[in-house]
Amino acid sequence: MLRGITTFKCDNCGNTFKDFDVEYLATVFTQPMRCPKCGSMHTMPKSMFPFWSPSKVIYRQIWENLDKNK
Repeated sequence: MLRGITTFKCDNCGNTFKDFDVEYLATVFTQPMRCPKCGSMHTMPKSMFPFWSPSKVIYRQIWENLDKNK
């Protein structure tokens, strides 16, 4: 489901960009979008709390699943 537009941050190159906010597998999480700078799918919505992000643990699992299903 499309929920609007959000700001993403790439875990590989640190690039921030805006893209569609699409739900990931009918969950509250956002589908990682491809980084326009480096092409990585290891992206997640930019956190309001960059020094503490519990959702990064969950996104690491999502990235593993995406990498397995390439």
